[in-house]
Amino acid sequence: MPNYLFSVFFALLLGFALTSADAASFDCRRAQSKVESMICADSDISRLDEQLDAAYMHIRTMSRDDKTEKAIQRAWLRARNTCADLACLQRVYTSRIAELRARSASNSPLVGVWTKEFSCDPLSGIYAERCKQGQRDKFELSIVVEGDHVCALHVVWANMGNRVDEIEDVQPSMTGKTDGNRATVRFTSTWGGTGAATLRVEGDSLHWKVTGKDNGESWIPDEAVLQRIPAGAYDRMPECGR
Repeated sequence: MPNYLFSVFFALLLGFALTSADAASFDCRRAQSKVESMICADSDISRLDEQLDAAYMHIRTMSRDDKTEKAIQRAWLRARNTCADLACLQRVYTSRIAELRARSASNSPLVGVWTKEFSCDPLSGIYAERCKQGQRDKFELSIVVEGDHVCALHVVWANMGNRVDEIEDVQPSMTGKTDGNRATVRFTSTWGGTGAATLRVEGDSLHWKVTGKDNGESWIPDEAVLQRIPAGAYDRMPECGR
């Protein structure tokens, strides 16, 4: 091959390599972990990484508490770095992007994913042991606000990590109206129970309180103070459709 043709060919290869290396939100030539290498090697995950970076930076421009946003992102990165395959990465990126975009679309402090981990103290026997190992009872809400309309999905974990109460869809299990940092909602349990509750954001906390119950059973707690977390691999943001 003539030298000038080799030079052109090498330049094209180098240009392609540089483009590929910069496809993610970080420099792939400096990828250090197995997860970073997987991101760089897959074009779809690489694009998701770019999309997440843009969504995260936009949230930081909107947020009044950049310190908390950074802490939440670090928690998400720790969860992401436990992924062992591309399917896991696809899930964690997709759910986190959906959460950040939902927050970007509304100024309501209610929007996002919130969780409450309950104490191990009341438990005994095998339940207490499993709880101490990290399988705690939890109550989680994924909330979207559109105008003055609020909708949410709930998940309740109990009995050693079992998801005992949740709607396995993106159709909300709670709907209602917002007023600033507050909302009133009607909720439906997968066990048939229905009722009404209030939501109130104070600082970094979301206060949940059931104000009335109809007939039917439910694992949804009467009261809880939840903390904001990044969306996890199996978290879903509801589709509000009025």
